[in-house]
Amino acid sequence: MHNLNFETANAIYIHFPFCSSKCPYCDFYSTKYTKLGVDQFWAALFMELKELSRTTKNNLVQTIYIGGGTPSLIEPVFVAELLQKIKYRFKVPPTAEITMEVNPASVTEEKIIKLKRAGINRLSVGIQSFNDQHLSFLGRRSNAENNKKILSLIDNYFDNYSADLIFALPNQSLNEFEQDLEEILKFSPPHISLYNLELHENTPFHEQYKKGNLKLPAEELDADMYELALEKLNTAGYRHYEISNFCQPGYRARHNYLYWLYQPYLALGPGASGFDGSCRYQNFRDLEKYIDYYNPERFTFAEIMDLKKKNKKSFSELLKNKKKLDVNNKAKIRKINCLTAEEKMAEYSFLALRTDNGLFYHKFYQKFKRDFKTIYKAEIEELIKNKLIIEANGRIHLTTRGRELANEVFLKFLLD
Repeated sequence: MHNLNFETANAIYIHFPFCSSKCPYCDFYSTKYTKLGVDQFWAALFMELKELSRTTKNNLVQTIYIGGGTPSLIEPVFVAELLQKIKYRFKVPPTAEITMEVNPASVTEEKIIKLKRAGINRLSVGIQSFNDQHLSFLGRRSNAENNKKILSLIDNYFDNYSADLIFALPNQSLNEFEQDLEEILKFSPPHISLYNLELHENTPFHEQYKKGNLKLPAEELDADMYELALEKLNTAGYRHYEISNFCQPGYRARHNYLYWLYQPYLALGPGASGFDGSCRYQNFRDLEKYIDYYNPERFTFAEIMDLKKKNKKSFSELLKNKKKLDVNNKAKIRKINCLTAEEKMAEYSFLALRTDNGLFYHKFYQKFKRDFKTIYKAEIEELIKNKLIIEANGRIHLTTRGRELANEVFLKFLLD
């Protein structure tokens, strides 16, 4: 059995698994929000944080990301407590990027202010569209006017934030998507993420698609929308630094960029996926199992704090009465998949190709002591011939067409 072992973990991802309602396109793990469930989750999360901190040799953390789920349902006092506990276990410099996802339907001006005071210095807001019809289709509980209001408030209080749009929706015209782009550019957010609608298995949209009740736009329209976005965002001064991501100078998403650089990162919470540099792991997508493992007494956060004061005991002492925790027991809490050398090279390759810098041959050699062009000679020639990549100055990178067909490009690097 492999034990997780982080030489370094520059990033921490926290998965908050609660939502008021589930969007029909979303395949991230989430469950119905209840106050008791959230309280018990926090106690379990703090225990996992302590256990995973012991697997890390160099505990300098450059980025923290709180995703979900719907993290904007979290009370700011819990956000402050979470960041305090992370900073107790890890070295978090003042320059660290600390991001939290917010849903326009569950955030207010007061909460935005309090989140900033709690230590959040970057927000990622799921706008998705400024068209009420499309927002309703996506199952979003916000409308166009509220999206504009929340985006304006975030712009007032945060220097660094990101806004998401989803495109290639059923019945969405090129003109409607252009209106979304023009609307979001009125706010000039430092960072914009654009995602075409994907139909993931075990989601309501996928089920509708299988039954023939949902039809996506033609590939040509999808490509036209993407190219329109490239043109408009480039004209507005945004750098297209990753397939789906655009930023103004100095506002690249540092947390996600560490993923694309193939850096290790810790991930906490049910359903969260992490990487120690050799193995990928995922906590089971089961809140009850997660709480049973890390918080077997099912204490609430308030009960933990009260017991600590009365008994003068540490957090872990209160939680280990009935069972000994073993953070590496994958049979109980997580699945661990250790990668072969071939899998590591393939992952490194297609993650690098997601970025505008592409893949540098000398960096590949430094990491794997193998020559990239020798390993993937036939794949490189085919991709260049099909005008999906460009080779120049000791590197390869995707063309515009290659970005549109990125998944097809990436499959070429998965060796049999």
